[in-house]
Amino acid sequence: VAHAKITKYLDFIEQRAVGKLVTPATWMRNYVHNHPAYKGDSVLTHEITYDLMIACKEIGEGTRHEEDLLGDFFIDPISTSGAYDVKLEGRKVKNDDLMQLVRRYANRQSFSETRKTPADADKVL
Repeated sequence: VAHAKITKYLDFIEQRAVGKLVTPATWMRNYVHNHPAYKGDSVLTHEITYDLMIACKEIGEGTRHEEDLLGDFFIDPISTSGAYDVKLEGRKVKNDDLMQLVRRYANRQSFSETRKTPADADKVL
């Protein structure tokens, strides 16, 4: 099952790469150009942008399929049912744990490249 899904997804990527499927940017441009309220004047009204965002949302949720964008790749519909049935733990984070987490983040290479000296990191903490 996993192999079949991966193969299907790789086929989707290949179709996009060779130009058989349009990119999301091209699809959005086409959507706007074909919208009944578009006058060809480069002005995107609230109606056009709202409809575009709803279409993108529906595609992402798997409730709308656009053949030229997705081909024969279908997004499984998602649902919020049961999403809020799990209660989050209500415990408070101890200050020491929070400071340890901040120090770990501050010591990451990507973060440390942006600070000038180790003393600068202590100023943040």
